[in-house]
Amino acid sequence: MTSVGAQFEIPDTEKLADLTAKLCDVTVVPRAPLTQLCATAIIRDEHIASLSLDLKEADRYALWRDALGTNDAETWIKRGSELVALAKRRFAVAEQDVSTANTEVAVAARRVDEVRSKLLSDSVVAEAIQRLRALVNSQAPIEQLAGPAREYIAGLGAEIEGLNVLADQWTSANAARSQVEILAAAVRGAAEERDRAEAALAALPAMPADSTAASELATQARDLVALVTLGRRLGLRDGGCPLCRQGQSHSEFEHGMAAAEIIARRINEQAAREAEREEARRSAGLKLRSADDAVQFAGSAHASAQSTVRAFDDKAKSLGFRRGVVTRDRIAERMRQRRRILEQAQNNLRIIETLRLSGELERTQRINSTSRSRVARAQDRFGRARKAEAFARALHDAARRAAGESVDQRLERVLPLMAELYGRLRPHPVWRDIEYAIRGDVRRFLKLQVGDQLNPQFVFSSGQRRATGLAFLLSANLSLTWSRWRSILLDDPVQHVDDFRAVHLAELAAQLVADGRQIICAVEDPALADLLCRRLPIEKLGEAKRITLGPDDEGAIAKLDDRSLPPLMRAGLFDDSEQSAAS
Repeated sequence: MTSVGAQFEIPDTEKLADLTAKLCDVTVVPRAPLTQLCATAIIRDEHIASLSLDLKEADRYALWRDALGTNDAETWIKRGSELVALAKRRFAVAEQDVSTANTEVAVAARRVDEVRSKLLSDSVVAEAIQRLRALVNSQAPIEQLAGPAREYIAGLGAEIEGLNVLADQWTSANAARSQVEILAAAVRGAAEERDRAEAALAALPAMPADSTAASELATQARDLVALVTLGRRLGLRDGGCPLCRQGQSHSEFEHGMAAAEIIARRINEQAAREAEREEARRSAGLKLRSADDAVQFAGSAHASAQSTVRAFDDKAKSLGFRRGVVTRDRIAERMRQRRRILEQAQNNLRIIETLRLSGELERTQRINSTSRSRVARAQDRFGRARKAEAFARALHDAARRAAGESVDQRLERVLPLMAELYGRLRPHPVWRDIEYAIRGDVRRFLKLQVGDQLNPQFVFSSGQRRATGLAFLLSANLSLTWSRWRSILLDDPVQHVDDFRAVHLAELAAQLVADGRQIICAVEDPALADLLCRRLPIEKLGEAKRITLGPDDEGAIAKLDDRSLPPLMRAGLFDDSEQSAAS
């Protein structure tokens, strides 16, 4: 089947066909016969264990159906399932299309009602057009009138906003206007006061260029008095002045002290005069700076008031008021007038815009009609999708039902043989017969029972249930009428099976060999291997072998023994009829 060195490559189809023709009757083989042949001819321990599990009846049917192999109905079931899924998707899409189309119809109908409610009579529209043309002073066509009307309305809005600002500024501007003259008089009074302060400062005698500051003269006077006081305290020293160290008499010393005191008083008097003169000039300077500050403050206030009044007058002039005639009442009256005109203009513009609603109505009605047509088509697709889904479901159920019936027919052939093998294996000492029943329409159930309708799951041990599973797998292989393959591979079939049933298995294997089957059985128990070897109906040397596998010296699994089994004694194989015929 495969090339050397590429054991698991994709098999050659030509060789597979040749192998199938050799092993099977190709005229009646099912789909994938080699796969099913391998599945039934190789009976492994896990296969037996899976059938001996405590399964539900539906799961048991599915497991036995898989063991018997699939048929073409499975393909139809798969196709039916895919068809149902496709039909469901088409049904969901069609349902969504219907929902979407219905929503569009509802929206279009609501829009039509809205447009119709806004439509007005032709006379009302004509009057609105005349009024609007008069307002904007334009004879533009109707379709071109909306632009100038909107500009006019925007201008009115800006003017009303300006009037609001003017009304807010009126109080402050009026107050500033009343203070302008007062502040101007204050400016003039401050200027006169400043002039007088300048004159008073100018009238004071100027300070000589070589004059000494009063503070310096006062310091000189105090230092001289301190010097005289020190000289008097020290007195003459060795007939000389302690200050200048010149030789003097007491009278000359006293005369010098008195002269120094007179000089100190003169300096002090001069310091007093200089201090008075400096104070007079400082006071006059302070008055002049204060007058300058007053002039500046009054000027700023006057300028601010004039600016407020000027800004208000400019704003009022830009809004069409004449200077000096702006009052709060006139502003309020102008605002009411402009708002009334604005409202009229907006109403007139809204009316002429209804002309476009006629076109909008026609467009919306077309959308409504298109949406209704779409709803009809979507409902048609929805109906066909629903029928298709129902048809797909029916086809899927029919395929499942046909598959079940096909499997039932095969089970009908297998189950009697399974009951026979069950009896030969004798899993239970009391219930030697097992009955079966298939029920269900689309979902199939396989019921097994022993005795008085007892479920073997509840009364059989695990070994007894495994013996039941082995009976089914052997019966599935023996029921393949199209197979020429006569070998059965048993992989440890006696797991959890007691010695009594192992003996029955050996008897059954001997019967199969006698019927022309080749049995290859792998067991772990040497005693059981001996039993199977002794019980095989061999007539000559070389018809059967016992091969012992085990670890070699290196620990690898290797063939430890290979020997042909001797033929059985002929006397042990004769039955009563043969003995009678011989006699």
